[in-house]
Amino acid sequence: MKRFLIFVGALILVGGSLTAQVTTDKICTDSVKDLSTKRERRLARLEKVKQYIKISGFIQGAYDWQDDREGSDATGVSTFHLRRLRFTISGDLYRGAKGAKLDYRAYFDLVRIKQPNPNPILDMWIRYQPVKEFGVQFGQFKNPLTFEASISPSIYDFIDYSYAVSNLAKMGSDDVSGLNVTARDIGFHLFGGFIHRDGYSILNYNIGIVNGSGINVKDNNKSKDIFARLTVKPMKDLALTAYYQWGEANLSHLSQEKYAEYGWSGSAEYVTMHRWGGGFNYDSKKGFVRGEYIAGLTGALPSEGLYIEGGKRFHLPKNGGMLWAGAMVDYYCRNCFDDIKRDTANAIVDMRYSLCVGYTPFKYLRIQAAYSLEHRLNRTFANNRPFGNSVKLMVTGAF
Repeated sequence: MKRFLIFVGALILVGGSLTAQVTTDKICTDSVKDLSTKRERRLARLEKVKQYIKISGFIQGAYDWQDDREGSDATGVSTFHLRRLRFTISGDLYRGAKGAKLDYRAYFDLVRIKQPNPNPILDMWIRYQPVKEFGVQFGQFKNPLTFEASISPSIYDFIDYSYAVSNLAKMGSDDVSGLNVTARDIGFHLFGGFIHRDGYSILNYNIGIVNGSGINVKDNNKSKDIFARLTVKPMKDLALTAYYQWGEANLSHLSQEKYAEYGWSGSAEYVTMHRWGGGFNYDSKKGFVRGEYIAGLTGALPSEGLYIEGGKRFHLPKNGGMLWAGAMVDYYCRNCFDDIKRDTANAIVDMRYSLCVGYTPFKYLRIQAAYSLEHRLNRTFANNRPFGNSVKLMVTGAF
């Protein structure tokens, strides 16, 4: 009897232990499931936040060297400087069926705060595209007129943009209008595409109305600039385009000498500012070839520019990054035509021949170098030489 009781007691103890083990295992399993569910919920919330708010940007530091071209008392240029410090806040406010989207973008350049006319806000727009064939954008945005100006400086293969874009697209300090507004303006813009293929549309259009006065300012006359661009993409990597912009600019901010140079006898508040041109752009993983012709009438001053640039990209094995090398021939002319007739008697012609190399070891770092030989026709630099040399280095860090 005693042995039987001991046996029964042992069974009870073992059974209790097994029950406790099963209960513990169930609790652990449930805990793992709860943790996994909570983690999935957190990730879903994070993705939702990333849909509405995405912060990115880049910083560019550069070194510029330029030979002495301003006379015997000058020493040329040799300087390190901070070229750009930009960041973006963007996101999708709505995503609907069939690709419908409502998105926004705020884009800033902190380097521009220290400029004589500080205007650090580059983009501030909202955009709605219910279908691929139609979309509307309102606010301050980059004018989509030219290929080159549409390329972000964080991924541009060269360091300096072409003469044509820098002088005729309000892209640089040399623009004939005196406006260095990174090819941006305030207004609204209609866009869309037809004949859709995988990842692109064959026929695309852009039509917009903008102030024509630049960024971060109200319009300084009652006239508005109207632009239109038609782009055909016969294949994903190739685009052909033609464009025109009609405008009247207030150039009263320019000096009397500059104003007289334009040969304009009308009101300084309504100076003719027309632009037209076209080009091609082939850009693939293996390389790029791009060319554009841009012409314009500023007051009574006709100008034109042309560039052709191309390069080869080398993708290194074992995630070694990407190398690229390219070349550009760049032409800009003032007073090269009179109405529709060529007239170079009083022309000022600038040519530039550039070589570039670059290396991207990983996604967030770019190292670039460029050499340029500048040639002035029908005139010289201040040192009475027709040629000038420059070397530039630039490092881009993105986040």
